[in-house]
Amino acid sequence: MKHTKEMLLIKVEDLMPSPYNVRRYSAGQVEELAALIASQGLLQNLIVTEQVVGRGKRQQTKFGVVAGERRRRALVLLQERKALAAGHEVLCELVSADHAVEISLAENSGREAMHPADEFDAFHALVQQGRGIEDVAARFGVSPVVVQRRLKLAALSPKLLALYREDGANLDQLMALCLSSDHAAQERAWFDAQPWERTPAALRKRLTEGEVLAHQSALARFVGIEAYEAAGGAVRRDLFDSDQSCWICDPELLRRLAGEKLDAEAQAVRGEGWAWVEARIELDSAALRAFSRCEPGVRAPSAEQKKALAELDQRSKELDAEQQALDDNDTWTPSDGERIDLEEQDIEARRKAIQVARQVWRDQDKARAGVIVTVGRDGSTEIIRGLLRPEDRQATKAEARSRTAREQAAESGSHEPATTESAEPRAPFSETLLRRLAAHRTAALQAVLARDAHAPLVALTHALALQVFDRFGLEARSALQITARPPRHELLRAADDLPAGRAWTDLEARRAVWLERLPHAESGWLDWLAALPQPELLELLGLCAARLALVPTGPASAAGGLERLAGLDMRQWWEPTPEAFLNHVSKAQIAQALKEGGAGSDASAASGMKKGELANLAATKLAGKGWLPEPLKAVVCA
Repeated sequence: MKHTKEMLLIKVEDLMPSPYNVRRYSAGQVEELAALIASQGLLQNLIVTEQVVGRGKRQQTKFGVVAGERRRRALVLLQERKALAAGHEVLCELVSADHAVEISLAENSGREAMHPADEFDAFHALVQQGRGIEDVAARFGVSPVVVQRRLKLAALSPKLLALYREDGANLDQLMALCLSSDHAAQERAWFDAQPWERTPAALRKRLTEGEVLAHQSALARFVGIEAYEAAGGAVRRDLFDSDQSCWICDPELLRRLAGEKLDAEAQAVRGEGWAWVEARIELDSAALRAFSRCEPGVRAPSAEQKKALAELDQRSKELDAEQQALDDNDTWTPSDGERIDLEEQDIEARRKAIQVARQVWRDQDKARAGVIVTVGRDGSTEIIRGLLRPEDRQATKAEARSRTAREQAAESGSHEPATTESAEPRAPFSETLLRRLAAHRTAALQAVLARDAHAPLVALTHALALQVFDRFGLEARSALQITARPPRHELLRAADDLPAGRAWTDLEARRAVWLERLPHAESGWLDWLAALPQPELLELLGLCAARLALVPTGPASAAGGLERLAGLDMRQWWEPTPEAFLNHVSKAQIAQALKEGGAGSDASAASGMKKGELANLAATKLAGKGWLPEPLKAVVCA
């Protein structure tokens, strides 16, 4: 069958969709095609059939587009934007309705899409000819960043592009490899990896090994990318990430800049009169636990501060009302949530600043305590005042003992300096022993708390109140671990002899009773607890709260009040056995313990005995005497 082409110039207004077009178009965007037509003209004519529309006098002949519907819609869009004049004509090929479906199918199925790599090369060639990125973007109806991305892909290693053309790599993998412009690094990241190690995330990790992802780094936020780059630091940006992720290539420079900035912040604090001020770019919780803290006083707010706090409270109420109204009217949007959340964070920060400004530190505390200036998790400067180092605590204890000795000497009328009877100086207890004693002290405190629901309920309320009614920067602590993770395993690691103690046995017995009563399936606990009589519920709550208590290794200021409330007397719960104490101290300290425990005659034999023999002897002589080492002496309630 011979087909003769009939070419017509037809106005855009006379073109319409055809029922013979086998491709079903969605109402998608045609921006890119419209831009191409505007810059290059219509490069391919449309194929149409005659189509009669309307009835009677309104009947007219239109032309249905069998092939080229997307081009027609792009032309209509250009007319709407006045880029094409009304009455603009385009060249069309007229075919009969009998052949329309066949022609439409042939045109759509016989076309092979251009490989994306060819498109990368074509954009690269245009730029190489001298066209600017903005110009190329405008002529092809894409954003400048799309052009930049295609140029980045075109600059990849030829080996990797060839692999992409052969379907040996996908586009997501190529985009990950674009993090580096070094062909050798790209090839190493790909070819040195196993197939299962070639995910985009794994490739990015390999290319950025040893570098710092800026948005996840508190130091990067603290220093600032601009300041880092101004100091000569190199960055690696991910052009294909919508958030434009950035990697710091020189972590050492980042740390140096952070240290310099912290030193400047610390310099201002040094004028406050503290015994020491230290700048640390990193401070984890373990390092912070080595310090104890002085408690500041709080002055009454000034008239200006009262006014500011009242304004913040009022604005906070307004935000709550606005949030409630949005919820009630079901008009909540993510932008509303972000705006309200950011303003609430700002209100809390300003409240905290006012509360911190109201802190009052005593001169005697400043004379022995210090300050650490560090970087907070959010990248802001964090100033922690009133910290006591271990050596500061020892000096304070020594000073207190000396003061007590002077007072006792003054009362007895003696002016002779106090002397020790021990031939060997009393060495401080080891950290391991202190942790062991603190574990025993914790178990005893938990056991006492578990006997009466009132004290643990008070403690639990207190701990929750400290969280709910935060004093914004003031040191407020509780002996309860409000994370609701009982420190059971931590205590056993610190004191392996704990299960043999009275406190642990008492606690485990109480725990076993309740464990037997609780439903086997945890899913049924809530309903079971809801039906429990209130006195029993309070008893269980008291036990749970008691098991959250934790006495720190150092001066236990947070536990002292709770121990007094519970009426804890460590003489009822602890004995100086070899496992609990005597095996962990020197012979001189065992002898001193015997003297303090009323067995001074046996202490004289210490020098001629082996350590194990002396420990066993001391355990026997001190049993039932109520003797306690220094870390436990404070835990004796009258």
